[in-house]
Amino acid sequence: MKNVLYKLIMLLSIVLLLQIDVGAQEFENGEIGMSLSGAGRVRVFAPTTTTRQIDRSSIIVTKSPSEVYSYNADADNEDTVRNVVSPQFSDFEIFGSSNNAWSNLPPDVLVKNTILGWNTGGFSIVKFTVVSREAAAFSSRIGMEIIAQVEGSYGLESVKWLSNEKIMSIFRLPASTNTGYKLLSASTATVKIIDWYDGYDSVDTDMYSWMYAGIADTLFDSGGDGAVAFFSQDEINLAPGDSATVYIGISVGADEAAMVANMGLAEEKYATLTDVKPNNEAAINNFSLLQNYPNPFNPSTRISYNLPQREFVTLGVYNMLGQKVASLINNTIEAGAHTVNFDAHNLTSGVYVYKINAGQYSQSMKMILIK
Repeated sequence: MKNVLYKLIMLLSIVLLLQIDVGAQEFENGEIGMSLSGAGRVRVFAPTTTTRQIDRSSIIVTKSPSEVYSYNADADNEDTVRNVVSPQFSDFEIFGSSNNAWSNLPPDVLVKNTILGWNTGGFSIVKFTVVSREAAAFSSRIGMEIIAQVEGSYGLESVKWLSNEKIMSIFRLPASTNTGYKLLSASTATVKIIDWYDGYDSVDTDMYSWMYAGIADTLFDSGGDGAVAFFSQDEINLAPGDSATVYIGISVGADEAAMVANMGLAEEKYATLTDVKPNNEAAINNFSLLQNYPNPFNPSTRISYNLPQREFVTLGVYNMLGQKVASLINNTIEAGAHTVNFDAHNLTSGVYVYKINAGQYSQSMKMILIK
C-alpha cells in the first residue's frame, strides 16, 4: 500500500510540474526558431530549433508589491496552443492563452499570447494582450523576464542594454549568437538583471521591485548559473474587463550589428501590423475621432483620430451590449494625426461602437461589419 501511495504521489507531482508546460508549438525559417507553451513560455532558437538561445521569456503583470503575475508562480494554460493554419499578417503564427489558475492569486488576468514569424529574416514579433478579470481597476507595469541558454548552455553570458537602439542584447563572449529584445509598442521603463538563483521568482515583492527598478543595469556578466533579465514599460491603468496589448520584437544575429539590423526588420513589420502612422505636417488644434473607412467593412477598416497634445489614449471596440471586443490602443501617444487598423476577422456581422479616451476628451462612433 505504501508503495502504491508513493507512486501516486510521485505521479501527481510530475503532472503538476508539467502542467505549466503543455502543448508547445514551434516554427523556424532557417534564421530563427520560436516556440510557445501553454502557460506563455516563449523560447528562441537560432538558426533552427536544434540550437536554443533563450530557455524562457515570459510576461510579468504587477498589481501591488505583493501581487504579481509571473510564469512559474501563477501561469496556467487556458486556450490550447495552436499553430494558426492561415495567418493573415505573417507567414507563421502561434496562439495560446494563459491565466492565473495555477496559483489562483491576484492579479486575476487572462493573457493572450501570439508569436508571429516570416519566411525570411532573423526576427519575430511577440504580442501579449493582458485582459483584467479583477473586480476593480488597478495600476500595472507589464514586462518580461528572460532566462538565457546561449548556444544551448547556461551561464557566463552577458546582458547588455543598448541605450541608443533600446534593445536588450544577450550573448556570450568571445563569440556567440546575439539575441535581442525590444519593446515596440511603448518606451522601456525598467532594465534590471540578476544572477539566477533557485526560487528567485517565488517572492512577489522581489519581482515587483525589479519591475520598478528603472534603467538599473546596462551591462551584466553572469555567473555560472546564468542571468535573469527583466524589462518593463511605463505603468498603465487596467479597468475591469479592459485590456492592454504589448508588442515585443525578438531578433538574432551572428554579432551585435546583425542582431540590431534584424530588429530593424521587426520594427518595419510592427509598423505594418499596427498601421499607426502619425502625420504632423500640420498643427492639430483639437481632439477629434473620425469615421472609420471603409464603412461598412469586411474584415478590416481604418480608424483615424487627432491629438493636439501628447496624451494617454485608449481606443476600444464594443458590441451593442456594451461588451469590449477589442482594445486597439492603451498607451501614451504623441500629438498629431494618427490612424490605426482594426481587423475583425474573428467577429460576427453587426453594428459596433469604437470609443476613444484621451485626457479629458471622449468620443464614440458606430461602424458596420458585413461578412
